[in-house]
Amino acid sequence: MPAESTASSTSSIPEEEEPRLKYQRLEADTGDLLLETEAACLCVSEKMLALGTQDGGVHLLDYDGNEVRRFDAHKGPVNDLCFDETAEFIGSCSDDGGAMVHSLYTEEVFKFKYNRPIKSMALDPRYGTRKTREFMTGGLAGQVALNSRGWLGAKDNIIHAGEGPISIIRWAGTLVAWANNVCVRVYDTAAHTRIGRLDRPKSSNTEGTSCQLFWDGEQILYMGWHHTIKIARMRRKGAADLDSLRIVDVVASFQLDCLVVGLAPFGADLAVLVYHTALEGSSPRPPNSLAKTAAMSGGGAADAVGASTELQHERPQLKILTWTHEEIAADALSITGYEEYEASEYALAACHLPRTRASSHSRVTSGAAATSSGRQATKWWADGEEPIYYVVSPKEIIVGRPRDGSDRVTWLLEHSRFEQALHIIESDVTLSQATREQVAGQYLEFLVSQERFEEAAALMPRLLKDNAAAWERWVYMFAQWRQLPAMAPHIPVQEPTLRQTAYEMMLHAFLLSRADHSILLALVKDWPTHLYSVPTLLEAVLHRIRAPGGDTEALLQVAAQLYQLQGRYDLALAIYLRQQQPAVFDFIQEHQLLPVLHERVAQLLSIDEERAIQLLMDQYDEIPASTVVPSIQAEEADAQQVGDGQQAEDWRCKLHHYLDQLFQKDQTAGADYHSLQVELYAEYAPSQLMALLVGSQWYPLEAALGVCQQRSLVREQVFILGRMGSSAQALHLIIQRLADIPQAIEFVQMQRDDELWELLISLALESPALTGELMDNIGGYVNPLRLLKRIPHGVAIEGLRDRLVHIIADFRTQTSLREGCNNILHTDCLLLAQRLYHEVRHALSHVCVKPCTAASSSSQSDSIPQWHQWSSGAGLGALVDQQDLPGPQGTKQLHLRKKEGPDEEELETVWVGIEYPAAARPDPSSQTSNLKQKEQRHRKTSKQKGLDFQESLPSLVVADVAVLLT
Repeated sequence: MPAESTASSTSSIPEEEEPRLKYQRLEADTGDLLLETEAACLCVSEKMLALGTQDGGVHLLDYDGNEVRRFDAHKGPVNDLCFDETAEFIGSCSDDGGAMVHSLYTEEVFKFKYNRPIKSMALDPRYGTRKTREFMTGGLAGQVALNSRGWLGAKDNIIHAGEGPISIIRWAGTLVAWANNVCVRVYDTAAHTRIGRLDRPKSSNTEGTSCQLFWDGEQILYMGWHHTIKIARMRRKGAADLDSLRIVDVVASFQLDCLVVGLAPFGADLAVLVYHTALEGSSPRPPNSLAKTAAMSGGGAADAVGASTELQHERPQLKILTWTHEEIAADALSITGYEEYEASEYALAACHLPRTRASSHSRVTSGAAATSSGRQATKWWADGEEPIYYVVSPKEIIVGRPRDGSDRVTWLLEHSRFEQALHIIESDVTLSQATREQVAGQYLEFLVSQERFEEAAALMPRLLKDNAAAWERWVYMFAQWRQLPAMAPHIPVQEPTLRQTAYEMMLHAFLLSRADHSILLALVKDWPTHLYSVPTLLEAVLHRIRAPGGDTEALLQVAAQLYQLQGRYDLALAIYLRQQQPAVFDFIQEHQLLPVLHERVAQLLSIDEERAIQLLMDQYDEIPASTVVPSIQAEEADAQQVGDGQQAEDWRCKLHHYLDQLFQKDQTAGADYHSLQVELYAEYAPSQLMALLVGSQWYPLEAALGVCQQRSLVREQVFILGRMGSSAQALHLIIQRLADIPQAIEFVQMQRDDELWELLISLALESPALTGELMDNIGGYVNPLRLLKRIPHGVAIEGLRDRLVHIIADFRTQTSLREGCNNILHTDCLLLAQRLYHEVRHALSHVCVKPCTAASSSSQSDSIPQWHQWSSGAGLGALVDQQDLPGPQGTKQLHLRKKEGPDEEELETVWVGIEYPAAARPDPSSQTSNLKQKEQRHRKTSKQKGLDFQESLPSLVVADVAVLLT
């Protein structure tokens, strides 16, 4: 058997199950030791191992198998070994009837002698800390003895007897379990009473294996007996009373098709060492030393199990089972000489840290959850708490450990389960870089060997991560296989960043095939420019474009993108225009490229006419009509030259749309082309032609008239003739072509030519219908008698009587309205004059003035004049905020409140803004005195003449500036 990987899977499912354990022999001194003798039993503590041999020796070993200490304790085979919880004392028992307790760190030794062989022994886990130094023994005598030290020395107390030989005793905390021929009993050393029992399976017999027990803390007891496994939980009778007596509940039980020779917990599941018997035909095996010892000690055939058999034995198996008897894994152990070994010659010892109460109870009450977790081949133990399983045979000891991440990865790679291996290296951060590279390399090589290049490339970011060297190596390998297109979308551009040669090699490789040009375009758009040389790549791209079959759309876009990266936007624009790219509009606006369009403007219209016209309208001052129109006309001419009439018609329509939008935007922007626009409107939008004729002054009237005559646009002809001064001809068109009397009246009214009324009447008299219609509409403009007098005798006009009545009624109504309006106007004038007279008779109580800075005054040249209150006595007063001024200077309106009452009643304050030159400003007080003197002279003169003094309408005069009240 090799030093590593000694197990082969025997799972019954079609796909081989991943092993849960890895195995190796316990070598060093152990191998040499077992060459001289045979192993009888093994006990495991957290510090060391204890090996009992058939020659009665007890050997202390480290975990590598090196012998640390040896005790020649017994004369017969060592049947059982046990440590206390601190691993300071070790107990041993033998078929020679001896039981010994050795101190591992002192020379202290305690020897006890019994009359019958002792098959099992258990030290109190607190042996080293308690004065009583208790331990239990049991054997062929069928008694369980509790040895306790008191004042008078050590003494055995028999706590159970009468149910046959005792095969095994196991102690955990304050609970002890032992097995005899009838059952397994559980004893509480704290309460000094038996608390429960597990009956022996009915299918078992006295031959074969003995009972196997294992404590998981003080909560769970595992029992394996013959083909049966039982799992019991210790619980107290009162759930809330921690001092109540505990009882034993069986929570799981199932049968196997093989013998159970050892068991221990495996996470949430069970590790069970089982023994199979197979074909008959081998010769009987001579009794081994254990059988001889049993015979010497008086035991019967039942004591020497497996002493003779005619069966050919199979290799023992270490199985992982759930509590519901679901097999997760089964490893057949390659043990040297297994063909000759009986079941009783195997044993299983485990270093398994006890569970806490909470975890044990959770597992008991959640069997389904435990089962599902057991199926997961994941790390369920904490660091430093790895369980170890020792399979003991007479000549060798096999050590089983849970497989760590590296072991699992190795096994999965050997079985081509790469996805599971990848999941492990992603979830386990403790794995080495070499392991990760191994998974990446083998997984990618496997995919490549099956020509699954796309899948391999997609997995590279997960497998290679930031390993730049590995990325570059795979880039070169994919280049050799001509599979770079599959790798391109996944190659990293940062963290890690590869060497420039790797990126350039990939970019240049995509130039060769036309099918790869789209990939090259995507890479140029996505990759930062520092990854490759832009000029070098651009030169290669241009060279490929010039070559036969190189001018693909994608490659041209690559060139445009590279031009853009160099800041040569005009060259990039030329390519976008050539390719009719819709994104060219955003490109033009982003880089402000309208001034460089020039004669290429028409290409924008061919891409998207609506967006192009909108763009030209937004920037019509930068791209004038003098640039756009010739460009479109050139395209139209080219289409006509090649005989494509439809294309030429489309360009002419685009020209119309452009000029139409330009005219609506600014009527003067395309003035030079209004003559052309007249033709386009007449051709494509006759209803909009009138707006151009009315709003524009930049088209030849004769040419426009000719176009309208050609298109039979009568109303437009009337307008043009009116502008040309041919009013009579226009009026003829209205009457003769349109027969529209209201329009004719409106036209004559606009021309303000009395002779046209005569012409209109003359033309209308040619038709009785037109005459009648004219009678209905002329009354509001001229005297209807002018029409009525000229109607020839004998002309039959439909509804003549009603129309005459209507004319007379309208005339009377108009006359009445005119007189009423005149009366109202006259009355309003009188009322307003009286109001003005009444209001201006009163003085203004406040005046606001603002002096002007004198031109010759240098000292005030920088000062800003301010508004002041002014009074006749004090002159300029306090400053006034301009916002409080009335009229145009401020925000308030000049307002006079009119009240009913005597003339002497004062009005409210009125602010009047006055501005006068400071240099020519007279003294306001003297100016006011002059006004008063003038008023007194006027009053005196009126009195002398015997006339009533009439105050004149006053005006406020300050510094030669008069402000009238409005």
